Amino acid sequence: MWRPALFGLFTLLTALVPLSTASALEVLGERANACPAAREIALKGIGLFDVQPKKGLAALQEAYELCPADLAVGYNHGLALYLSDQKEQALHIWAKVLETHPDHLHTIANHAWTFFELGKDEDAHIAAFKALERFPGDFSLAHTKLYSLFRMGRYLEAYDWLNRANLQGLRAKKWQEQAARYVVEWECWRKFRAGEQYEALKQSINLLVKEYAKEEQFVVAKDMLARAHVDNEAEVPIVLPLPHEIWAKQGDVDDQRLVLDDYIEALPPINGWEKRTDTFALIIGISRYAHLPGRYFSARDADNMAKLLVRRGILQGDPDHLRLRTDREATTLTLQRDVDWLLEQGRLNPNAQLIFYYSGHGVPYQAVSGGALQDLLMVPVDVRQTWIAPEHALSMKDLRDSLDALQNRDVAVIVDSCFSGKPPCLARDVQLKPHHRSGAERAQKPWLLAAWDDRAAHYYAPGRQSAMTYFLLKGMLGAADGAANSGKDGWVGLSEAFLYVRDALQEKGIAMTPWMTQSSTMRLTQTGGDR
Repeated sequence: MWRPALFGLFTLLTALVPLSTASALEVLGERANACPAAREIALKGIGLFDVQPKKGLAALQEAYELCPADLAVGYNHGLALYLSDQKEQALHIWAKVLETHPDHLHTIANHAWTFFELGKDEDAHIAAFKALERFPGDFSLAHTKLYSLFRMGRYLEAYDWLNRANLQGLRAKKWQEQAARYVVEWECWRKFRAGEQYEALKQSINLLVKEYAKEEQFVVAKDMLARAHVDNEAEVPIVLPLPHEIWAKQGDVDDQRLVLDDYIEALPPINGWEKRTDTFALIIGISRYAHLPGRYFSARDADNMAKLLVRRGILQGDPDHLRLRTDREATTLTLQRDVDWLLEQGRLNPNAQLIFYYSGHGVPYQAVSGGALQDLLMVPVDVRQTWIAPEHALSMKDLRDSLDALQNRDVAVIVDSCFSGKPPCLARDVQLKPHHRSGAERAQKPWLLAAWDDRAAHYYAPGRQSAMTYFLLKGMLGAADGAANSGKDGWVGLSEAFLYVRDALQEKGIAMTPWMTQSSTMRLTQTGGDR
């Protein structure tokens, strides 16, 4: 993904137009004679930097001390500091460079962007805003201004600026579409879901349509809002996590090194694996519900889990033994039949390995009289919020009892859901009392579950996924091998994966405590071959 360019070392030293002798003497005074030597030292530092960063940086520091007013020396010294993750120092050096060379665009753009990476959003916005007055249309500066506004939650301001800036090209078009989505979510749907009066929302969306008549997303939102006002079952868009909520407060938010999708997609098979052919899995992930608020990451969670199990897991080469149901495929009837299929495989083959994975909404089911908790329900895509009962959902109690009745030893149940009955989970009139659980903890087979309260809905922004599933996948990719103090053997087992998830969430400061009903030696993925 595109981000502001941090122009490579050596760029300026080969392209710089030298200062005249008179101006150089005026800037440098007695140190003017040191600048040629400083440039020679800087060139050596640049040559060293890629292979020996510390020595290269030390050389550039020496050059800068000899000739601080030289544009090439100062710019490259700041860049080396930035690349060495010394961003505060880079910011200081580039600020000094701009005192003597205020029109050097590369330094201006990098200076503004570094404010953003350090989490100084207003400083980044002001720096980019002022620079754009002198360099209108520069995409590096536009990117910094736009993303600073996004992370501060100023979505309408960002859209309005883009609408007037007249930036051209595909990148600008995508930015404007992105900003429009954020405006609609923040100004319309967040308020609608919170119960704000329709007349006020109608007036607000009408003003947007009048002001920005060519923006299709605003017109569509106006029509959808009118339908949702009169029809409780009309489509309401899935909850869209917004930058001010989920973007990291510091760092490059376009950095996708932590996103697992492409990495899992590209995993090569492990040659010579004599694997079992009696493994069966049902993988479910629902992001877009027909009649309920969405759960943004669930379909992605399920898709990644399925791909990993087929490419490097115990289902490698057996896609026919896996049923993947996401979004509109995950209807009540289909899922109930799929569960029956999974249980039948276990009954037909007592040695078969069985995997059940679910990511989506969950809801507590209470008795009509007394409100005692009777069950926890996993919610299919077509369920209506007015009445969610076991016969219209997947009952965790029924699943537990059915799996416990099987002789199969290698069974894994993984549920990434939230059953608190209150936002940000699927809201219900009654709340789940923590000491009343579904009985999953009494299961004879191992269950790995997210926390029971609202924190189980936590979204891990850098990975663009649910926190529990993200770290579960990371563990299954190899990070969890040996986590159970059993030594690394090239395999990741269920207990190893759980321990890795628990520790990773704690290390990252994510307020979620997953739990597992009992330890398990069942293997999930192979990382380096049997030894």
